[in-house]
Amino acid sequence: MYEFQLTSRINNTIQDICWRFSFRKVNRVLIKAGAMRKINPELMTFIFASLSRGTPAEGASFSVMFIPATFRCHDCGRTWTTDDSEFLCIHCGSRDVDLLTGLEFAIDFLEVES
Repeated sequence: MYEFQLTSRINNTIQDICWRFSFRKVNRVLIKAGAMRKINPELMTFIFASLSRGTPAEGASFSVMFIPATFRCHDCGRTWTTDDSEFLCIHCGSRDVDLLTGLEFAIDFLEVES
């Protein structure tokens, strides 16, 4: 399960941060995820609630902010943003495109109590 692996890594990272900096409580977690990741935020929230039981992150608000996919076409030079995962220029139809954003996955924000 893709979401379980990602959420488990997030939880482990948060626990490590809490241990290193002596944070006793995590109130809020915000994740940035690129649209190309195709994750289910509701499933990740459920998994996080389960994995964080008995840790400083238990009961923390967990949310995901999506970053849309941004492409640039080598043929016509245009850039566009979309939620679609088609590697095809919407302006000229070329397949010679670069993905600029959309694969991000990171903890963007932690609200903690020390």
